[in-house]
Amino acid sequence: MSKLDEVLARARARAHYSQDDVGAALGINRVMVSYWEAGTRTPNDRQLSALARLYGIEPADLVEGRHVEPAPNDLAGMLLRAEDDIDPGAVPGIRDFVHFLDRFAELARILGEPIRGLTQSPFVFRQKFTQKDDIRRKAEEVRAYLGLGSGPISDLDPVCETLGVAVYRAPLGSDLSRAPSGAFLSHPEVGYAILVNLDMTPGRRRFTVAHELAHALFHSNETNRVLSHGRGPRESFADAFAGEFLMPSEGIRRFAEEVGLPPRIVDPIDIVHMQRYFKVSWPTALVRLRQMSAIPPDRYEELRASVRPVSLARALGYTIHPEEDAQDAERWRIQRFPMSFRRMLRQAVVTEVMSPPTAASFAGLAVPDIVQILGQPLGGAEQESPYLQTEFNEFEASGVV
Repeated sequence: MSKLDEVLARARARAHYSQDDVGAALGINRVMVSYWEAGTRTPNDRQLSALARLYGIEPADLVEGRHVEPAPNDLAGMLLRAEDDIDPGAVPGIRDFVHFLDRFAELARILGEPIRGLTQSPFVFRQKFTQKDDIRRKAEEVRAYLGLGSGPISDLDPVCETLGVAVYRAPLGSDLSRAPSGAFLSHPEVGYAILVNLDMTPGRRRFTVAHELAHALFHSNETNRVLSHGRGPRESFADAFAGEFLMPSEGIRRFAEEVGLPPRIVDPIDIVHMQRYFKVSWPTALVRLRQMSAIPPDRYEELRASVRPVSLARALGYTIHPEEDAQDAERWRIQRFPMSFRRMLRQAVVTEVMSPPTAASFAGLAVPDIVQILGQPLGGAEQESPYLQTEFNEFEASGVV
């Protein structure tokens, strides 16, 4: 058996927490944590229980020093051990992800409704079939399965919802050399779920949804968890799949042919039109076209450095999403949750299984957020745009209805 100070230090390291993280979680100074791990001070019973919960191990094992392996149900600990070299600042977001999945499962039990989550991929995958053409074919298979053809995908969340893959978003850090872009986890009750790093740009977040979807659909036969960080065969496969899924080679060539673009695209206006058609970011479009050799290497560098794509798109008459100018964390308070969870939470309030304050506390939201999920203010009817009634009248007057 090990001494308590050694066990505490090992347990913290395995959970990927810094001493600052532990201090913040317990509401104490980091120095006290260092005292405990140096053996100069000893945590009291309440603090030991809190540490055990934080590290995902049994209190008795912690006190007696029998082992510091996470408990079998510590999915966050398992996910973190999938990648050793990550920013400790990502740990709270990863644990929040797993905690949310547990709450999702609990909400389903409270309502007595099943979560129709994917638990086995409908697609065949063999490790030897990972060449460029193989990955393109896999992206085409998924698009065909979903009836997407080769055109743009307006919103990836409904796509994931159709497949039964839950999408959750949490801040994990903006420096992707140290922070993960996302994760895939097979939860025993929710099924396949993916995590997206909210600290990234909007375009990179969209790319990551497709990236993690690749892990869920093609790597879940090998592992029940992937933390997307660094490089390796799985990450390269998922990157290539995401590019093909968002901007299919066939779709790019068809679009270029139909609108009269040349095979080698050099005009930024043409690229903006293609970017907006496929509903991806400028960097995603530029990188994707470079991968296809549709942009010469020297022109790629020039376009990357000199073009102001948002200003150019605005000048061309395209609608600019607010997050293209500045990221808005507040809009993700509710939207960070999967659509199916939001529907269940709304049902819990509408059927009075939960009060709005209880639902807010359960989901870690504020009561106004629950009001937004309900779709109308509490205590009165919401004032909708007068144009809605006008449009109904126009349909009726013209004989459409």
